[in-house]
Amino acid sequence: MKKRKIFFLILLILCMIVIFMFSAQNGGTSGNLSEGITYNIAKIFVDDFENMTFVQQKNLVEEMHFYIRKMAHFSIYALLGFLACINSRFYITKKKKALAVSLVFCLLYAVSDEIHQLFSDGRYGSPVDVMIDFSGSCVGTAVASVILAFITKYCNKKKAYDK
Repeated sequence: MKKRKIFFLILLILCMIVIFMFSAQNGGTSGNLSEGITYNIAKIFVDDFENMTFVQQKNLVEEMHFYIRKMAHFSIYALLGFLACINSRFYITKKKKALAVSLVFCLLYAVSDEIHQLFSDGRYGSPVDVMIDFSGSCVGTAVASVILAFITKYCNKKKAYDK
């Protein structure tokens, strides 16, 4: 059990470091990275993307860019919520309290992340991004809670069966 605690704590810390590093990027670097990712997503999912003119490709990537960035916020915070929930359940036995602690932790981290961006050149903090981040955290926490409930139920059935 101790190895699992350490493993999931390390994953949580790594997730936090990744978020921190993305927020520390200046506006140009961050924009170029997400625009490059958006371009690659468009190449994969948009029919005939390769046959479009450069201007058509550029316009499409610009249209998609905003949504890809917001989905990235949502997704990384879903992972943070998932890992925070698992970690809180290792230390807090009451499910509702563990859930609350994990959600408060994620909300505070989202707020601190947006404040951190205020100090990164060409970046700004956004209350909308805090809400998107927190929404992702809620989904990740819910997924972790459901998975943990199934695991608990399975383990309890196994213990009853083994007796």
